[in-house]
Amino acid sequence: MPASRTVSSTRSNTGVTTAVLLVAVVAAYSFGKRVGAVQELIAASPSNAQKIALVKKQKCATGWCETLWLGNTRADVVKVAELTPRTEHCDEIAWAADGYRVGFVVNGYQLRIFDGMARKPINRVNLIEPDGTPTSQIVRGVTFSQNGAAVTFDECPRGRSGCKSGLVAVR
Repeated sequence: MPASRTVSSTRSNTGVTTAVLLVAVVAAYSFGKRVGAVQELIAASPSNAQKIALVKKQKCATGWCETLWLGNTRADVVKVAELTPRTEHCDEIAWAADGYRVGFVVNGYQLRIFDGMARKPINRVNLIEPDGTPTSQIVRGVTFSQNGAAVTFDECPRGRSGCKSGLVAVR
């Protein structure tokens, strides 16, 4: 005769409850880490110097906030600028080969130039004139001249081919 026994429903409910609770804790932990986490969006280094520029993004009161950072290594970077939430974002970083100048392309048209050694702002230059938000043209491929006094770039239609070259003095 087969043995039979009564199984308590409490035991099976406890297992299900524990599993649901575990899933909820893991989800809450992951969500909390993601919301508070700083994300590195862009990083660039000059070809002839040990430096690094970073663009970081994190959640803030008004949405996502981007910040610009400079340093010799990732371990010693310092924040050099905060972009205006919801209206400004960084698209590209360009270094002079010697590491003395670094530029952040903001909103596809403006170059914010910093001293790579002192980590201080030097200049803001519109490489192209904005024609709206977003602009119909964007800047790509920014390159500093040998002495850091000018930059070359490509002015491209947003979302299609047909770039043309540009040159702007930045000092």
